[in-house]
Amino acid sequence: MAKKKETYLGAAQKIAVREFLFNQFNFNNIVGLAGPDINEYLAKCKENGFKNIIVYERDIETAIKQMQVVDNHDFQYRIGDILHADPNIENTLYDLDYCVTARYMKEHIAKFTKNFIMTFSRRIKDVESMATFFKTRGEKIVSEIVKHSPVLHTVYKTHNGGIYIYTPYHDTSNMFCIAKIK
Repeated sequence: MAKKKETYLGAAQKIAVREFLFNQFNFNNIVGLAGPDINEYLAKCKENGFKNIIVYERDIETAIKQMQVVDNHDFQYRIGDILHADPNIENTLYDLDYCVTARYMKEHIAKFTKNFIMTFSRRIKDVESMATFFKTRGEKIVSEIVKHSPVLHTVYKTHNGGIYIYTPYHDTSNMFCIAKIK
């Protein structure tokens, strides 16, 4: 079994993608999954202007470890699946770093409808991931534009006016983010 990553501090591509995507949103609030290093996550949220932070963690062992090492308690902590979060809080970014394939996250893909960044594993082909994502959302892509700066990304527009940014990256494994910006 592969060892779990303990921090993203050395993950240059993930950091660049996160910065690029966080800059697409101008909100004070963020609801997210902190990942392996809660202090790094909270610091990045604060650096990006988020004042009200709600962190979810569904694994009780991870929650205990996070609470033992957290430096700053200026955030709300919820033990449970982020699927139970209110997906309609105004002026809020939902940072949903699932790290599994889209194939198994249909309920989450359907629930969060605006202002989100979802991170998935690329262990399955991108064609299947994107088909699963947009089919689950009931949207059809009408245009796509590939851009190479500041990070490689594709802007998708859908039949109902939705705008998404897809960003593939590789640090320790192949991943991608898809953000709904409109």
